[in-house]
Amino acid sequence: MQHPTPSPMRSIFFFGLSLLFSALSAQTLWMVDPLEPIYPDTNVLKNYSESWTADFPQNGVPATHVVIRLKPGTALTLAAYIGNDILPPEVWSQLLPVPVEENTGLDSRTEQFTNQPNPHVIRKAPFRVFEVIKPLSSRRLIAEEAYTALRLTVPVELLEREKKPLIKVFIQGEGWDLQGEFRPQIHRVMLPELGNSRFFYTNWFNLAQMEAYHGLTRWDEAWYAMLEQYAKLMAYGRQTCIKIPEELIGYKDGAFFLEEEKMLRFIQVFQKYSFQYFESPHLLYRGEEDDWSTKELVVRHSRHGYYSPEGKKDIGELVRLIKRFTEKNRLTYQWLQHVADEPTAAQADCYQEIVQQIKSLYPEIKIMEATNEKELLVGAVDWWCPLINDFQENQSFFEVRSRLREKVLVYTCLIPGGPWLNRTLDMEKIRQVYFGWGALRYGTDGYLHWGLNQYRANPFIQSVVKHPSPAASANNYLPAGDTHIIYPGVDGPLSGLRFEAHRLGAEDYELLYRLKGRNAKLAETILTRQFRNYTDYNLSLNDYRKSRRKILSTLASK
Repeated sequence: MQHPTPSPMRSIFFFGLSLLFSALSAQTLWMVDPLEPIYPDTNVLKNYSESWTADFPQNGVPATHVVIRLKPGTALTLAAYIGNDILPPEVWSQLLPVPVEENTGLDSRTEQFTNQPNPHVIRKAPFRVFEVIKPLSSRRLIAEEAYTALRLTVPVELLEREKKPLIKVFIQGEGWDLQGEFRPQIHRVMLPELGNSRFFYTNWFNLAQMEAYHGLTRWDEAWYAMLEQYAKLMAYGRQTCIKIPEELIGYKDGAFFLEEEKMLRFIQVFQKYSFQYFESPHLLYRGEEDDWSTKELVVRHSRHGYYSPEGKKDIGELVRLIKRFTEKNRLTYQWLQHVADEPTAAQADCYQEIVQQIKSLYPEIKIMEATNEKELLVGAVDWWCPLINDFQENQSFFEVRSRLREKVLVYTCLIPGGPWLNRTLDMEKIRQVYFGWGALRYGTDGYLHWGLNQYRANPFIQSVVKHPSPAASANNYLPAGDTHIIYPGVDGPLSGLRFEAHRLGAEDYELLYRLKGRNAKLAETILTRQFRNYTDYNLSLNDYRKSRRKILSTLASK
């Protein structure tokens, strides 16, 4: 049978229809676990779907990510509904990408430090990954990348009226629309308020960087207003401790003094958000050359060596000032005193002598230190803070310290790399979650990191920076994101996805702690399924979400 020859108009019609279907298929939407890495250029989509379900405590943070594949320059409008009620624009945030110029090293720093490839990364550098959470005030935006990534955070109070909440997501453009579903399962389990948190958590805060990015003058009213925004974000992330600005310890005409009025007002900003502890600045250091082999520590500000009569006099003055201030303001048991950061074996004798002097003047004061040395510091440190690899390799030593009622925290920095838990940008975000799980596994008390916002470059355009030490070698770089875990926005600080993951881990610690008290066998089963030690853990997000559901459902049951 002979087929009729198609007319020109018929051909044009089908060609146009073909273009329409092609255009429609070019737009695709996925609902994505916030712990899943997302990239602006290319993504492995096998684990993505148009619906996502997750479990949250009653005062948790129900959030999902929405990923859309669009042609750059495409205009889109966002909407999310519970039933017939549209959610306010404030529930939406845009995720912004940051670069990863080099991969974290197999041991530490970046790969170039030892020229060993690190297979324990999410992607080979260089690449960009979505990381910064920028709140949106409008439901309209323009796609700037091959993939647009959004965060939808729904306040729990908007979900309480629904037995099985369902949030329907609609993304629309000219001639197309996409739909997705978010099903947050809310369990009747309450996390403790921050003031009652059992998980100690501190990130060191750089005031100069806050001022530089927001155009502020230290100690004026606008400065305090911005400080409160940062305190609020830290508290949201379940940070429980803040470091006192070093400049509030002053030195003039051969005498020390405290800026008591400023110090108290600074502390009160964080007390408003239920911070539990306040870290004093380090009193001594290794000298101007940062010589790790030096035996004598040097008093900051005065620069007197401790073994000199002037050095001992300086420490005596400082301790008397701190004692008077803390007792007057009822901070004795909230004050954590640093002496000298990361004391080595070479400095151990000097460190011991300093602490003996401090304790003779102020017996109640607690000495907290990031520690590399161990046995030589016994008797001098009340709150130990080893690197996680040092802790794991010397677990029996730190278990003894815990039994003696000394506190044990862990910390990471540019070390360790490879499979160890850390917070660098090319690691799975579930590694940050597992810091909370590790604390419960080992019976430790919390976590410290030096980099809340210690930027050495614009964090939106550079993530890997040169090591700041004057003694650092030419190939010594800090790994991607080591200097920071939040970002400076135009009007205030912006959270990052690693910061959010770390908050999730702090939540999990509280939930697992409670579960262990109710059903120790089940808690151990779940712990073993997810986290064995700091290099052996389950990377499956599906398994993690199932475990979290089991924890919450068990705690919610009567």
